[in-house]
Amino acid sequence: MRKTFLLLFAICLSAWMMTGEVSAQSYNRVSEKNIKVVRGKKLVLTGAVRDGDEVVYRFRARAGQRITVKIIGRDADFSVHLNYGLDVESVAQDTKSWSGTMPPEFNGHCEIGVHSTYKVADYRLEISLK
Repeated sequence: MRKTFLLLFAICLSAWMMTGEVSAQSYNRVSEKNIKVVRGKKLVLTGAVRDGDEVVYRFRARAGQRITVKIIGRDADFSVHLNYGLDVESVAQDTKSWSGTMPPEFNGHCEIGVHSTYKVADYRLEISLK
């Protein structure tokens, strides 16, 4: 009985460890940067991102504010997410430009995730807040 239990435990443990390694390799490497966007001024950010990686820019936004985002770069695009504390709402996926008004109840963080569609992508990200 004890040998059977130890054998079964060893098999389950090794299977669990192998699946953990595979799933950890599938995650993207994410670099997070907090930025400050000033209302009425265009913020220009430049950088580079590798395929499989993501650079996330996070800033505070309030209800009713209008945000315009544009990326210039042949092999780069971005996604926009609104973070309401623990809730995250995706508002744009894999696009080159986006403009939107924050919802009436919104008071949280806006997140812009820049990613590559090829090997290495240089980009220029322009963010405006009105």
